[in-house]
Amino acid sequence: MENRRSFIKKSSMSLMALSLPITGLASCTPRQKQEPFAPLKPKKALVFWYSQTGNTARTGRVIAQELEARGLKVDAGEYREIDKATLNHYDLIVAGSPVYYYDVPENLQTWLRTIPEITGIPVASYVTFGGEGGNTHNTACTLLELLHSKGGVPVGLHTFGNMSAFALTWSYGNEERVLKYSHLPDQGSFSAMRQYAVSILSRVETGQPVEIDREADFRELIKTNPSIWFTKLFIGRHEIDEKLCTGCETCLDKCPVEAIDLPNYRVDTDRCIACLGCVNNCPVGAVDMEFMGKKVYGYHEFLDRNHIRVAEPA
Repeated sequence: MENRRSFIKKSSMSLMALSLPITGLASCTPRQKQEPFAPLKPKKALVFWYSQTGNTARTGRVIAQELEARGLKVDAGEYREIDKATLNHYDLIVAGSPVYYYDVPENLQTWLRTIPEITGIPVASYVTFGGEGGNTHNTACTLLELLHSKGGVPVGLHTFGNMSAFALTWSYGNEERVLKYSHLPDQGSFSAMRQYAVSILSRVETGQPVEIDREADFRELIKTNPSIWFTKLFIGRHEIDEKLCTGCETCLDKCPVEAIDLPNYRVDTDRCIACLGCVNNCPVGAVDMEFMGKKVYGYHEFLDRNHIRVAEPA
């Protein structure tokens, strides 16, 4: 009888095989051509993000700092800290997201669909991804499309690579695949972030939008729900160890779908979207998860075990 590791590999390959012929026949969303707009000298910008282990937040802060250095007043923070009613008070909006199961996380997508109209406001997106990534450009397109659907004028999209924060990868013994990118982000990454901020500002000041041009990628067919379901299929245990828990509520803060029942040391695994935020961020390792028979340990423990110090902007 084949073991579960062999099964998951074969099943993944089957999904890919089924997807490839379809990708070859079907085109992605057509290029969305944008018309030039009246040049604008922005005074006030908003940079917001969704971030679990800090990569997307770090990128957002660098972009915000560069815009401030260029004379703008900038508000920046995690999307759940933003008052949606204030979005149309800005001259420029930049949104950031991790690539999560080949897409923008559903919690951020849901939030963006409920924001007010931002008609005529220049908008830009960026995404962060781990390792070699997957469907990264299309994820940035999705994020920009969500802003555009509310009336925003697209002026930029970019992707930034980091070391993976997907705890299942190293916990199952694939540390080398993650450590290959342990040098990221580096100072070159931060320079690229600053350059992106400058390019956004230049497009706003010259009235030049960007086109939203998706790429053909089979992962468009398995992104988000299919990939989440497949991952959760092999999570055998997901709960909170009462003996280790200190009640710090970090897991509550990091869970984007309110799946943590801390008083009862439970996780609502049906509601859970397998973002691994609780595992990655618990400071005492009290979130007890098992994947394919192996104990899952979090991002900060992985950094400690491998003596990795994530770079900060110089």
